[in-house]
Amino acid sequence: MFDFIFGGIGNLFNKWDSAIIDNHVFRMHYRGTFILLLSAILLVSSRQFIGNPINCMTDSMSSGVMDSYCWIHSTFSVSDSFQGTIGDEHSYPGVSPLATGGAYHHHKFYQWVIFFLSLQMGLFYLPRMIWKSYEGGVMKLLTGNLSGIASFMDCDSKRDGIDTIAKFYSMSGAGRGKFFLVFVICEVLNFVNVIGQIYFTDRFLGHQFTTYGTNVLSQTEGNFTERRDYLNVVFPKVAKCSFNKFGVSGSIQSHDALCVLPLNIINEKIYIGIWFWFIFLASVTGAWLIYRLINTLSLPVRVSVLHARTAGLVRKEKIRAALLNPDHNGLQQLGDYLMLYLLAKNLSPLILKDMFDRLAPEKYGAVDEELQSLQKSADM
Repeated sequence: MFDFIFGGIGNLFNKWDSAIIDNHVFRMHYRGTFILLLSAILLVSSRQFIGNPINCMTDSMSSGVMDSYCWIHSTFSVSDSFQGTIGDEHSYPGVSPLATGGAYHHHKFYQWVIFFLSLQMGLFYLPRMIWKSYEGGVMKLLTGNLSGIASFMDCDSKRDGIDTIAKFYSMSGAGRGKFFLVFVICEVLNFVNVIGQIYFTDRFLGHQFTTYGTNVLSQTEGNFTERRDYLNVVFPKVAKCSFNKFGVSGSIQSHDALCVLPLNIINEKIYIGIWFWFIFLASVTGAWLIYRLINTLSLPVRVSVLHARTAGLVRKEKIRAALLNPDHNGLQQLGDYLMLYLLAKNLSPLILKDMFDRLAPEKYGAVDEELQSLQKSADM
Protein backbone atom coordinates (compact mmCIF):
# COMPACT_ATOMS: atom_id res chain seq x y z
CA MET A 1 0.00 0.00 0.00
CA PHE A 2 2.85 2.38 0.82
CA ASP A 3 4.40 1.60 -2.58
CA PHE A 4 1.11 2.46 -4.26
CA ILE A 5 0.78 5.78 -2.45
CA PHE A 6 4.34 7.06 -2.32
CA GLY A 7 5.67 5.30 -5.42
CA GLY A 8 3.39 7.30 -7.71
CA ILE A 9 4.12 10.50 -5.80
CA GLY A 10 7.85 9.87 -6.16
CA ASN A 11 7.41 9.83 -9.93
CA LEU A 12 6.22 13.44 -9.75
CA PHE A 13 9.63 14.46 -8.40
CA ASN A 14 11.32 12.83 -11.39
CA LYS A 15 9.01 14.38 -13.97
CA TRP A 16 10.55 17.63 -15.13
CA ASP A 17 9.67 19.87 -18.05
CA SER A 18 11.81 19.60 -21.17
CA ALA A 19 12.53 23.33 -20.77
CA ILE A 20 12.71 25.24 -17.45
CA ILE A 21 10.32 28.20 -17.49
CA ASP A 22 10.37 29.30 -13.82
CA ASN A 23 12.51 29.11 -10.66
CA HIS A 24 12.84 26.94 -7.56
CA VAL A 25 10.57 29.10 -5.40
CA PHE A 26 7.86 28.98 -8.06
CA ARG A 27 8.20 25.19 -8.25
CA MET A 28 7.83 24.83 -4.47
CA HIS A 29 4.27 26.14 -4.86
CA TYR A 30 2.92 24.06 -7.70
CA ARG A 31 5.11 20.97 -7.26
CA GLY A 32 6.18 20.75 -3.60
CA THR A 33 2.81 21.80 -2.16
CA PHE A 34 0.91 19.75 -4.75
CA ILE A 35 2.81 16.60 -3.73
CA LEU A 36 2.33 17.33 -0.02
CA LEU A 37 -1.44 17.79 -0.38
CA LEU A 38 -1.79 14.79 -2.69
CA SER A 39 0.01 12.62 -0.12
CA ALA A 40 -2.38 13.91 2.54
CA ILE A 41 -5.43 13.06 0.42
CA LEU A 42 -4.19 9.52 -0.19
CA LEU A 43 -3.51 8.97 3.50
CA VAL A 44 -6.90 10.32 4.60
CA SER A 45 -8.74 8.20 2.04
CA SER A 46 -6.86 4.97 2.89
CA ARG A 47 -8.89 2.95 5.38
CA GLN A 48 -6.15 0.34 5.60
CA PHE A 49 -4.32 2.52 8.13
CA ILE A 50 -7.25 3.74 10.26
CA GLY A 51 -10.19 1.42 9.61
CA ASN A 52 -13.62 3.06 9.97
CA PRO A 53 -13.27 6.86 10.38
CA ILE A 54 -15.77 6.89 13.27
CA ASN A 55 -17.03 4.37 15.85
CA CYS A 56 -19.76 5.38 18.31
CA MET A 57 -20.90 3.63 21.49
CA THR A 58 -24.38 3.94 22.99
CA ASP A 59 -26.58 1.69 25.12
CA SER A 60 -29.90 2.45 23.47
CA MET A 61 -29.24 2.82 19.73
CA SER A 62 -27.81 0.72 16.96
CA SER A 63 -24.10 1.46 16.58
CA GLY A 64 -24.48 1.58 12.79
CA VAL A 65 -27.17 4.27 13.02
CA MET A 66 -25.14 6.33 15.49
CA ASP A 67 -21.99 6.03 13.37
CA SER A 68 -23.77 7.39 10.31
CA TYR A 69 -25.62 10.10 12.19
CA CYS A 70 -22.60 11.40 14.10
CA TRP A 71 -20.40 11.34 10.99
CA ILE A 72 -22.94 13.39 9.04
CA HIS A 73 -24.10 15.79 11.76
CA SER A 74 -20.74 16.20 13.56
CA THR A 75 -19.53 15.47 17.07
CA PHE A 76 -18.72 17.96 19.83
CA SER A 77 -16.40 18.44 22.80
CA VAL A 78 -17.01 20.18 26.12
CA SER A 79 -14.67 23.18 26.06
CA ASP A 80 -14.05 23.26 29.82
CA SER A 81 -12.97 19.60 29.97
CA PHE A 82 -9.70 19.61 28.04
CA GLN A 83 -7.63 20.33 31.12
CA GLY A 84 -7.72 18.22 34.22
CA THR A 85 -7.02 14.71 35.46
CA ILE A 86 -8.25 11.87 33.28
CA GLY A 87 -10.32 9.47 35.36
CA ASP A 88 -11.04 12.10 37.97
CA GLU A 89 -12.42 15.27 36.41
CA HIS A 90 -13.30 13.73 33.04
CA SER A 91 -13.09 10.39 31.23
CA TYR A 92 -11.15 11.88 28.29
CA PRO A 93 -10.14 15.44 27.28
CA GLY A 94 -13.28 17.17 26.04
CA VAL A 95 -15.62 14.40 27.24
CA SER A 96 -17.70 15.14 30.34
CA PRO A 97 -21.32 15.96 31.26
CA LEU A 98 -22.44 19.22 29.70
CA ALA A 99 -23.31 21.66 32.47
CA THR A 100 -26.08 24.20 32.08
CA GLY A 101 -24.69 27.15 30.16
CA GLY A 102 -21.42 25.33 29.49
CA ALA A 103 -19.48 25.94 26.29
CA TYR A 104 -18.96 23.25 23.70
CA HIS A 105 -17.30 23.06 20.29
CA HIS A 106 -18.62 21.15 17.27
CA HIS A 107 -16.25 19.26 14.97
CA LYS A 108 -17.70 19.46 11.48
CA PHE A 109 -14.59 19.52 9.31
CA TYR A 110 -13.53 15.86 9.11
CA GLN A 111 -15.91 14.73 6.35
CA TRP A 112 -14.78 17.65 4.18
CA VAL A 113 -11.00 17.25 4.53
CA ILE A 114 -10.48 15.46 1.19
CA PHE A 115 -12.54 18.04 -0.73
CA PHE A 116 -10.78 20.91 1.03
CA LEU A 117 -7.31 19.54 0.28
CA SER A 118 -8.31 18.99 -3.37
CA LEU A 119 -9.44 22.62 -3.65
CA GLN A 120 -6.14 23.77 -2.16
CA MET A 121 -4.20 21.70 -4.69
CA GLY A 122 -6.04 23.45 -7.52
CA LEU A 123 -5.41 26.91 -6.05
CA PHE A 124 -1.67 26.25 -5.68
CA TYR A 125 -1.45 25.05 -9.28
CA LEU A 126 -3.40 28.01 -10.71
CA PRO A 127 -0.44 30.47 -11.03
CA ARG A 128 1.58 27.75 -12.77
CA MET A 129 -1.29 27.17 -15.19
CA ILE A 130 -1.56 30.89 -15.97
CA TRP A 131 2.18 31.27 -16.55
CA LYS A 132 2.56 28.09 -18.60
CA SER A 133 -0.39 29.08 -20.78
CA TYR A 134 1.05 32.55 -21.42
CA GLU A 135 4.62 31.32 -21.97
CA GLY A 136 3.23 29.02 -24.65
CA GLY A 137 6.32 26.86 -25.14
CA VAL A 138 8.61 29.73 -26.23
CA MET A 139 11.54 28.51 -24.13
CA LYS A 140 11.20 24.98 -25.46
CA LEU A 141 11.25 26.35 -29.00
CA LEU A 142 14.32 28.51 -28.38
CA THR A 143 16.34 25.77 -26.69
CA GLY A 144 15.18 22.79 -28.75
CA ASN A 145 18.31 22.64 -30.96
CA LEU A 146 20.75 23.53 -28.16
CA SER A 147 19.97 21.01 -25.43
CA GLY A 148 21.91 17.82 -24.95
CA ILE A 149 25.42 16.70 -25.83
CA ALA A 150 24.66 16.75 -29.56
CA SER A 151 24.67 20.54 -29.59
CA PHE A 152 28.40 20.54 -28.78
CA MET A 153 29.20 18.18 -31.63
CA ASP A 154 26.91 19.56 -34.32
CA CYS A 155 28.07 23.07 -35.23
CA ASP A 156 25.25 23.58 -37.71
CA SER A 157 22.63 22.73 -35.09
CA LYS A 158 24.23 25.08 -32.60
CA ARG A 159 24.44 27.88 -35.14
CA ASP A 160 20.79 27.43 -36.14
CA GLY A 161 19.72 27.46 -32.50
CA ILE A 162 21.62 30.64 -31.71
CA ASP A 163 20.22 32.25 -34.89
CA THR A 164 16.69 31.47 -33.68
CA ILE A 165 17.40 33.08 -30.30
CA ALA A 166 18.98 36.13 -31.96
CA LYS A 167 15.98 36.64 -34.26
CA PHE A 168 13.53 36.43 -31.36
CA TYR A 169 15.71 38.74 -29.27
CA SER A 170 15.96 41.38 -32.00
CA MET A 171 12.22 41.45 -32.70
CA SER A 172 10.82 44.82 -31.67
CA GLY A 173 8.30 44.32 -28.86
CA ALA A 174 7.54 40.61 -29.23
CA GLY A 175 5.43 40.96 -26.07
CA ARG A 176 8.60 40.76 -23.97
CA GLY A 177 7.47 43.50 -21.58
CA LYS A 178 4.19 41.72 -20.90
CA PHE A 179 6.18 38.48 -20.67
CA PHE A 180 8.02 39.88 -17.66
CA LEU A 181 4.89 41.41 -16.10
CA VAL A 182 2.87 38.19 -16.29
CA PHE A 183 5.69 36.22 -14.69
CA VAL A 184 6.06 38.68 -11.80
CA ILE A 185 2.27 38.79 -11.31
CA CYS A 186 2.26 34.99 -11.04
CA GLU A 187 5.03 35.18 -8.43
CA VAL A 188 3.00 37.71 -6.44
CA LEU A 189 -0.06 35.50 -6.87
CA ASN A 190 1.89 32.61 -5.33
CA PHE A 191 2.58 34.72 -2.24
CA VAL A 192 -0.99 35.99 -1.96
CA ASN A 193 -2.27 32.45 -2.37
CA VAL A 194 -0.14 30.90 0.39
CA ILE A 195 -1.05 33.69 2.84
CA GLY A 196 -4.71 33.29 1.90
CA GLN A 197 -4.47 29.51 2.36
CA ILE A 198 -3.21 29.95 5.91
CA TYR A 199 -6.29 31.97 6.86
CA PHE A 200 -8.58 29.82 4.69
CA THR A 201 -7.42 26.72 6.57
CA ASP A 202 -7.78 28.58 9.88
CA ARG A 203 -11.42 29.24 9.11
CA PHE A 204 -11.94 25.63 8.00
CA LEU A 205 -10.58 24.30 11.32
CA GLY A 206 -12.64 26.65 13.45
CA HIS A 207 -10.07 29.45 13.76
CA GLN A 208 -7.48 27.12 15.32
CA PHE A 209 -4.86 26.81 12.55
CA THR A 210 -2.84 30.04 12.62
CA THR A 211 -1.47 29.21 16.09
CA TYR A 212 -1.66 25.44 15.69
CA GLY A 213 2.05 24.80 15.19
CA THR A 214 3.24 27.16 17.90
CA ASN A 215 0.75 25.78 20.40
CA VAL A 216 1.82 22.20 19.69
CA LEU A 217 5.50 23.12 20.04
CA SER A 218 4.87 24.99 23.29
CA GLN A 219 3.46 21.90 24.97
CA THR A 220 5.72 20.74 27.77
CA GLU A 221 6.64 17.20 28.70
CA GLY A 222 4.23 17.34 31.60
CA ASN A 223 1.97 14.59 32.87
CA PHE A 224 -0.18 13.36 30.01
CA THR A 225 -3.15 12.88 32.32
CA GLU A 226 -3.07 16.49 33.52
CA ARG A 227 -1.74 18.71 30.71
CA ARG A 228 -3.87 20.37 28.05
CA ASP A 229 -2.93 18.63 24.79
CA TYR A 230 -3.60 21.05 21.94
CA LEU A 231 -3.73 18.19 19.43
CA ASN A 232 -6.82 16.89 21.23
CA VAL A 233 -8.41 20.32 21.18
CA VAL A 234 -8.19 20.69 17.38
CA PHE A 235 -8.35 17.00 16.42
CA PRO A 236 -10.11 15.07 19.23
CA LYS A 237 -9.73 11.30 19.17
CA VAL A 238 -12.82 10.86 21.35
CA ALA A 239 -15.86 13.15 21.26
CA LYS A 240 -19.52 13.28 22.24
CA CYS A 241 -22.61 13.02 20.05
CA SER A 242 -26.33 13.44 20.84
CA PHE A 243 -29.26 11.90 18.95
CA ASN A 244 -32.88 12.86 19.62
CA LYS A 245 -35.95 10.89 18.54
CA PHE A 246 -39.59 10.40 19.50
CA GLY A 247 -40.33 7.58 21.93
CA VAL A 248 -43.28 5.21 21.92
CA SER A 249 -45.49 7.64 23.83
CA GLY A 250 -44.48 10.63 21.67
CA SER A 251 -42.03 12.14 24.12
CA ILE A 252 -38.54 13.19 22.92
CA GLN A 253 -35.77 10.83 23.91
CA SER A 254 -32.15 11.99 23.93
CA HIS A 255 -29.44 9.42 23.27
CA ASP A 256 -25.89 10.23 24.27
CA ALA A 257 -23.00 8.56 22.45
CA LEU A 258 -19.24 8.40 22.86
CA CYS A 259 -17.47 8.44 19.48
CA VAL A 260 -13.92 7.38 18.67
CA LEU A 261 -12.42 9.23 15.69
CA PRO A 262 -9.38 7.24 14.41
CA LEU A 263 -9.17 9.49 11.36
CA ASN A 264 -7.94 12.36 13.52
CA ILE A 265 -4.74 10.44 14.24
CA ILE A 266 -3.90 11.06 10.57
CA ASN A 267 -5.42 14.55 10.39
CA GLU A 268 -3.40 15.97 13.29
CA LYS A 269 -0.11 14.91 11.68
CA ILE A 270 -1.14 16.08 8.23
CA TYR A 271 -2.03 19.55 9.43
CA ILE A 272 1.05 20.01 11.59
CA GLY A 273 3.08 19.25 8.45
CA ILE A 274 0.94 21.63 6.39
CA TRP A 275 1.33 24.37 9.02
CA PHE A 276 5.13 24.21 8.96
CA TRP A 277 5.22 24.01 5.16
CA PHE A 278 2.89 27.00 4.69
CA ILE A 279 4.88 29.13 7.14
CA PHE A 280 8.17 28.16 5.47
CA LEU A 281 6.76 28.71 1.99
CA ALA A 282 5.30 32.11 2.87
CA SER A 283 8.62 33.23 4.38
CA VAL A 284 10.70 32.06 1.42
CA THR A 285 8.29 33.58 -1.10
CA GLY A 286 8.21 36.91 0.74
CA ALA A 287 12.03 37.03 0.76
CA TRP A 288 12.05 36.13 -2.94
CA LEU A 289 9.69 38.98 -3.79
CA ILE A 290 12.03 41.40 -2.02
CA TYR A 291 14.86 40.00 -4.14
CA ARG A 292 12.66 40.36 -7.25
CA LEU A 293 12.07 44.04 -6.43
CA ILE A 294 15.80 44.67 -6.01
CA ASN A 295 16.49 42.69 -9.17
CA THR A 296 13.96 44.76 -11.12
CA LEU A 297 15.30 48.11 -9.94
CA SER A 298 19.03 47.35 -10.15
CA LEU A 299 20.78 46.67 -13.45
CA PRO A 300 24.07 45.63 -11.73
CA VAL A 301 22.19 42.92 -9.83
CA ARG A 302 20.71 41.56 -13.06
CA VAL A 303 24.14 41.60 -14.68
CA SER A 304 25.68 39.77 -11.71
CA VAL A 305 22.96 37.11 -11.75
CA LEU A 306 23.51 36.35 -15.43
CA HIS A 307 27.28 36.47 -14.97
CA ALA A 308 27.00 33.79 -12.28
CA ARG A 309 24.64 31.76 -14.46
CA THR A 310 27.19 31.72 -17.28
CA ALA A 311 29.86 30.43 -14.87
CA GLY A 312 31.85 33.61 -15.43
CA LEU A 313 32.56 32.77 -19.09
CA VAL A 314 30.80 35.91 -20.34
CA ARG A 315 32.15 39.31 -19.38
CA LYS A 316 29.83 41.56 -17.42
CA GLU A 317 30.28 44.31 -20.02
CA LYS A 318 28.85 42.07 -22.72
CA ILE A 319 25.94 40.99 -20.50
CA ARG A 320 25.22 44.64 -19.71
CA ALA A 321 25.25 45.46 -23.42
CA ALA A 322 22.78 42.65 -24.13
CA LEU A 323 20.45 43.91 -21.40
CA LEU A 324 20.61 47.51 -22.71
CA ASN A 325 19.39 46.84 -26.21
CA PRO A 326 18.78 50.40 -27.53
CA ASP A 327 15.84 49.18 -29.65
CA HIS A 328 13.88 48.17 -26.53
CA ASN A 329 12.31 50.36 -23.85
CA GLY A 330 12.80 49.83 -20.10
CA LEU A 331 9.99 47.30 -19.66
CA GLN A 332 11.08 45.37 -22.73
CA GLN A 333 14.64 45.26 -21.37
CA LEU A 334 13.27 43.61 -18.23
CA GLY A 335 11.64 41.08 -20.54
CA ASP A 336 15.05 40.60 -22.19
CA TYR A 337 16.53 39.83 -18.78
CA LEU A 338 13.86 37.24 -17.96
CA MET A 339 14.34 35.58 -21.35
CA LEU A 340 18.14 35.47 -20.94
CA TYR A 341 17.80 34.24 -17.35
CA LEU A 342 15.59 31.33 -18.42
CA LEU A 343 17.92 30.56 -21.32
CA ALA A 344 20.83 30.50 -18.86
CA LYS A 345 18.93 27.93 -16.75
CA ASN A 346 18.42 25.70 -19.78
CA LEU A 347 21.72 25.96 -21.71
CA SER A 348 25.36 25.13 -21.14
CA PRO A 349 27.66 28.07 -20.23
CA LEU A 350 29.72 27.29 -23.36
CA ILE A 351 26.67 27.78 -25.57
CA LEU A 352 25.71 30.87 -23.59
CA LYS A 353 29.09 32.42 -24.38
CA ASP A 354 28.48 32.04 -28.12
CA MET A 355 24.92 33.31 -27.66
CA PHE A 356 26.01 36.53 -25.93
CA ASP A 357 28.66 37.11 -28.60
CA ARG A 358 25.80 37.06 -31.09
CA LEU A 359 23.32 39.11 -29.03
CA ALA A 360 25.72 41.87 -27.92
CA PRO A 361 27.80 42.96 -30.94
CA GLU A 362 30.27 45.79 -30.63
CA LYS A 363 27.72 48.48 -31.57
CA TYR A 364 25.78 47.71 -28.33
CA GLY A 365 28.96 47.59 -26.29
CA ALA A 366 30.36 50.86 -27.65
CA VAL A 367 28.39 53.00 -25.21
CA ASP A 368 29.50 50.86 -22.29
CA GLU A 369 33.15 51.03 -23.39
CA GLU A 370 32.92 54.82 -23.71
CA LEU A 371 31.54 55.05 -20.18
CA GLN A 372 34.39 52.90 -18.92
CA SER A 373 37.00 55.10 -20.62
CA LEU A 374 35.44 58.22 -19.08
CA GLN A 375 35.48 56.54 -15.67
CA LYS A 376 39.17 55.70 -16.04
CA SER A 377 39.93 59.30 -17.07
CA ALA A 378 38.07 60.57 -14.02
CA ASP A 379 40.03 58.22 -11.75
CA MET A 380 43.30 59.50 -13.17
